[in-house]
Parts: sequence; C-alpha cells; structure tokens
Amino acid sequence: MKLAVIFLNRIEYLDEILSVFLEIGVSGATVLDSVGMGHILSQNVPIFAGLREAFAGSSPNNKIILMLVEEEMIETIVVALEDICEEHEESKTYFMATLSIDGLYGFEKDPS
Repeated sequence: MKLAVIFLNRIEYLDEILSVFLEIGVSGATVLDSVGMGHILSQNVPIFAGLREAFAGSSPNNKIILMLVEEEMIETIVVALEDICEEHEESKTYFMATLSIDGLYGFEKDPS
C-alpha cells in the first residue's frame, strides 16, 4: 500500500482531478488547505518582502490531496494527472510524492 501525496498549486483543477480519480477507481481521498512557505515569508516576514514580486500572480492557497492506494494504482494516478495538466497546458500545477505504508491501524479494509 502507498500514500500518495499531491501538492496542487492550481486549485481550480481540484474538482476535475477528484472526478477523474473516482473514475479510475480511487475510492477516497483527504483534501487539506495549504499555504506555501514562500508566500508566508513574502507576506509576513519583513526581511523577505522583496519576494512579493516573485510570487505575484501565484495563488496564496493550495491543496494537498492524501490518498491510500494500492501500489498498482500509482502509475494510473500519474497518467491521469499528466492528462489533466497537459489538457490545460499548465506548468507547476502539481507535484506528487509517494510513501510506502508499513502498517495501517484503526482502518478496516473492505471485507470483500
């Protein structure tokens, strides 16, 4: 089992991504609000105020999508994300990392 962590920088694609995930068999995900470190530093730390121009036009709010999936699903998820991002011709829309899960507690697998 893997934990897929997607950092979504273009939140306007969230609904489409979740819809496609449902179509490919992802049965659930957790979506969290997030803010990048660069944005916080450029807005809240006076010494980094010069970074504001570097982040002009970027969204201050991002999403993190967490999914527990079987390892075989990872490639399908990557292809789906690439298709969505290519379709919209956006760069820096997302990045994804995966982590191996050594144990899963307090979660009952589907008995089927």
